[in-house]
Amino acid sequence: MKKVIFLLSTTLLFVSCSKWRDKRDMTTSKDHNQIEGLFDDMFKTVDQISSETPGIKLFDNTCVDNIVIDTNSSPKSIVVDFGQDDCAGNDGRVRKGILYITYTGRYRTEGTIITVNPQNFSIDGYSINGTKTIVNQGFNQNGQPLFSVTVDAQITAPNGEWTASWNGVRTRTWTEGYNTPINIWDDVYHITGNGSGVNRNGISYIMNIEEDLVAKVGCAWIVQGVMTLDPEEGATRTIDWGTGECNNGLTVTVGNHTYDVNGGN
Repeated sequence: MKKVIFLLSTTLLFVSCSKWRDKRDMTTSKDHNQIEGLFDDMFKTVDQISSETPGIKLFDNTCVDNIVIDTNSSPKSIVVDFGQDDCAGNDGRVRKGILYITYTGRYRTEGTIITVNPQNFSIDGYSINGTKTIVNQGFNQNGQPLFSVTVDAQITAPNGEWTASWNGVRTRTWTEGYNTPINIWDDVYHITGNGSGVNRNGISYIMNIEEDLVAKVGCAWIVQGVMTLDPEEGATRTIDWGTGECNNGLTVTVGNHTYDVNGGN
């Protein structure tokens, strides 16, 4: 009987350790995926209110209470107010709060600098703080618009359960939809770059994009691409977003273990 009890105890200990290891391995990947998705969502909002001419183009988000444009200031500014109450947009995401945007020129003009600062802003209950700066770098050899993107980000989970931060430098190539300015929903961006962050447990990590991330304006999440995360504690994590389907799923590989993950918390 003692041997049976010992074997059972050992098995339970192994299972418990495995669950702890899985949770530890997933935390950095999940937190980073949340920040990626939320700050990409802010980028899409900026894209929707950008225009070929001064001012804004048609912006059909019914959750926006008010948009204030100041073209006399330098740089020019736009205030997008989603109100103080949660509102589900036509993409299914729930937003509230304010986005302050400054811009030096037209979105499609080389050299234009756009800066986005959220205030009391949240998406799906996640509070978002920080700054996102977008610089139009002109065109690549294929005639596609290029943008450099610098992010200094912090998110807080609903009810203040945890906080994670992220800093990164990216290059976004506008690969599809740049010839159809009236229709933003066919826009596709390919993203390269690197950066660093701190997960909800205070563990820092380094990020590198190994295969272009693909972002579609019509989807709330990254749809394709591969990146690696190197935490200060533990092995390298490889995150794979799949082959282009619009869902919140991804796989995370740590050593010989691969996990299917829903990108939530």
